[in-house]
Amino acid sequence: MKLVKSDKNPLLKLSTLDDLCSLLSVKKGQLLFICYKRSDKAKYSSFDMKKKSGGVRKIEVPIKGLGLIQKRLSVLLSELITFKPCVKGFVKGESICSNASLHKKSKLVLNIDVQDFFGSINFGRVRATFMAKPFEMSNEVATVVAQICTFENHLPQGAPTSPVVANIIASMLDNRVLRLAQKYRLKYSRYADDITLSSPRKFPPEVAATVEGRTVLGEELKTIFEKARFVINPNKTRLQAANSRQEVTGLIVNKKLNIPKEYKHKLRAAIKHWISDPVEAERKFYVDIKGELSEEFVSQGGERLKNNIYGRLSFMSMVKGIDDPTYIKLALKMAENDNQPPKFIKTIKSEHNMYDVFLCHAAEDKETIVRPLYDELKKLNLNVFLDSEEIHWGDSLIDIINRALHKSKYVIAVMSENSVEKKWPQKEINAVLSNEIKHDKSKLLPLIHGNAEEILGTNFLMSDKLYKEWENNPEEIAQAVLKLLQKAG
Repeated sequence: MKLVKSDKNPLLKLSTLDDLCSLLSVKKGQLLFICYKRSDKAKYSSFDMKKKSGGVRKIEVPIKGLGLIQKRLSVLLSELITFKPCVKGFVKGESICSNASLHKKSKLVLNIDVQDFFGSINFGRVRATFMAKPFEMSNEVATVVAQICTFENHLPQGAPTSPVVANIIASMLDNRVLRLAQKYRLKYSRYADDITLSSPRKFPPEVAATVEGRTVLGEELKTIFEKARFVINPNKTRLQAANSRQEVTGLIVNKKLNIPKEYKHKLRAAIKHWISDPVEAERKFYVDIKGELSEEFVSQGGERLKNNIYGRLSFMSMVKGIDDPTYIKLALKMAENDNQPPKFIKTIKSEHNMYDVFLCHAAEDKETIVRPLYDELKKLNLNVFLDSEEIHWGDSLIDIINRALHKSKYVIAVMSENSVEKKWPQKEINAVLSNEIKHDKSKLLPLIHGNAEEILGTNFLMSDKLYKEWENNPEEIAQAVLKLLQKAG
């Protein structure tokens, strides 16, 4: 860990509270009032959250003014400090994926968890850290910084400053473990309190070994943690061989990055239950599973669980890629049952979901012909592509239309005096006709409004096409399309 531009870094040698207040854009009186005069109850709100491993984690979130000051300090520290590449948590450009990826295809993977990581960092450690190099702040400034960052003599989980301050204090641990890793040719990374060492060969006993089925850490490694004043959680320390499932920060790393089967099963179940009964599914998830003690957390229409599901889908795509079949299948399941999905789900739908019908038209025919037909087709629960419904601000118009044309089972081309002279409808029609010739399969359904002979005569490839005529009969046409789709299976 070092300061960016250490000779001109504004965090270097802060000597007065006025300097600190200037950096944080806060008045000195206000800062001192928040830190020293405001009661503890007015500083933080807290709640318990269930841990995956059992027990509960206390989350303490700063209130109002303190939260704003912490956010500003967190941004300053994050922008003005650089960490070594081994630090993967709460660092820009890093993630659990980059952390786990470092340890792929290893013969042995050692996982170590720091016990009570945030709770073990007290007021005195924070103050001493900011008084020492590379910061060299005055005692007065370092004391106030520590007061901002700590609550009841520990770093509170839920405070914006806690992750970056914990990374700063853990830098001594990083440096010592890195030297050990280099000595024995190991790979090392740390994601907050999750520490990983891996090797393409056997671990030296000075680092770790398996004795009678138990992971035993070497004295050299244990001494490093003791000197850095961190306690190892023995219940979460394990040495994983290549012939077993190797996990790093929740991801499987044996051959490639992957998500545990349990994660997929739980996500699939959450989607199934949300589709069946959104409100009840959310109640069970947040009250029964997550352990939130009040049903006031349950939102209208299961909106909170829906957003949670989309977050998990985004995580799956980050790990497995956007072309992963399981990810696509689950995303499309949500797309089928959510009238207002996020943009990334709409993109997947346009790329991978087969539309029943694509409506090709000129703008002048939209309200009089296309919209009534679209409404009737939707009443029949058909998946219909209409540009104004599927394309949004910032989307790539050409890409989405081309994909939708390719993926649609049938294309209804509204052909009128308005469309025969327009380049865009003609381009869509020609693209479909070209696809028909290539695959020897008919999917273009002309819908004529006006003189059929004259309109069809504008494109000789359309001359032998069976067509329907528009006579303000959207329900009749929709039923005819439904029969075609049912016949095609």
